[in-house]
Amino acid sequence: MNWKKLVFYSLLALLLGLAVYFYRFIFSYLGAAILVSYLMDPLVEWFERRHIPRWASIIIVYVLILATLAFTSIRLIPVLSVQAEGILAQFNGDLSPETLMDFSVLKEITLILNRLDSSIPNLNSAELFADAIGKGLLVVKDLPNLVINNISAIIGTISFIATVPILSFFVIKDKYLFRRTILQAVPNRYFELALVLMHKIDETVGRFFRAILFEIVMVWIMASIAFTIAGVPNSILIAAIAGFANVIPYFGPFSGWAVAALTILITGKPTILIIWAALAMYIVQVIDNNIVYPVVVGKTISMHPLIVLLTVITAGWIGGILWMLISVPLVYIVYSLVKVLYDNLKAFKII
Repeated sequence: MNWKKLVFYSLLALLLGLAVYFYRFIFSYLGAAILVSYLMDPLVEWFERRHIPRWASIIIVYVLILATLAFTSIRLIPVLSVQAEGILAQFNGDLSPETLMDFSVLKEITLILNRLDSSIPNLNSAELFADAIGKGLLVVKDLPNLVINNISAIIGTISFIATVPILSFFVIKDKYLFRRTILQAVPNRYFELALVLMHKIDETVGRFFRAILFEIVMVWIMASIAFTIAGVPNSILIAAIAGFANVIPYFGPFSGWAVAALTILITGKPTILIIWAALAMYIVQVIDNNIVYPVVVGKTISMHPLIVLLTVITAGWIGGILWMLISVPLVYIVYSLVKVLYDNLKAFKII
C-alpha cells in the first residue's frame, strides 16, 4: 500500500471516528428504531403482498398498533394504576419499620436472631436486621421524590418514545434501499456471500425479537391468571414484571416470584400465599419451557447459567435494570451473528 492510500484511509478512519463520537447519543434511538422495524416488518410485508404501497402498509400497521395500544391502555392502565397506588399507599401510609416487623415471616426471623444473640454475646444481629429493614423502607418511600428529581430524564424518555416511531418509519420504508447501498459497496467476489449473510442475519434477528415479544406477552397472561387463582394481591402488575423479567433465563422467573413474595409481605397477606405464588410461577414456567418457548423460539442456543449470571451482573453494573433485561438477548444475538458469519465463511471456503 502506497503512502497516498495510507493517508486517505487514515483520514477516512479519523472522520468516521469523529462522526461516531459526535452522533453517539443517537445510537440508542437507531437501535430502538431497528428493533421496532424488525417487529413490524412481517405485517408490513403482508400488506405489501396484497398490492398496497410500502409506505401505506407502514401507516396501516402503525394505526393498528396504536388502536391495539389504546384499547389495551383503556382496559389495563386503570387496573395497573390502582394496584400500583395500593402498593405505594402501604409504603407512604401505614407502613413503618415497626408495622413491617409485625409480619409473621419477619417476626419469626427476629425471634431466631434474638435466640442467636442470647447465645453469642455482643452479636446484636436482631438489631442490625431491624436497622436494615428500616433503611430499606426509607429508600422505597423516597421513590416518588426520585421521580420528581429526575424530571429531565423523564422528559428525555418521552422524547425518545416520540422519536423512535418516526425513525422506524424510514428504516422500514427504505429497507431495500439500505440493502442495495450496502451490497453495491461489496466486491463482486463476495457479493453472493454478503447477500446470503444479510438474509440469514435479518431472518435470525427478526425471528428472535418477535419470539421474545410474544413470549413476554404469553408469560404475562399466564402469570396473571395463575397469580389471581393463587390469591396473590396486585396480580396483573406483578405478572407484567414477571413477563419482562422472564427475558433473563434462570433468574428471571425467580425475580417474578420474589416480587410476588415481597408484595404479599408488604400487604400483610397470609404467608402461605408465598408458597402458592411459587407454585403458580412454577406452573407458568413448565408451560413456557415445554410449550411456548420451543414452539415460538424454536431451537436456540443453550447458555450456561454461569454465563447468564455474569452477563446480567456486568449489564447491571454498566446500565442498571434495563441493561440487565436486554443483556442476555443481546449476547444471544451477537453469538448468533458470529455463528452465521462463521458457518457461511466456511461454506464459501473463505476460512
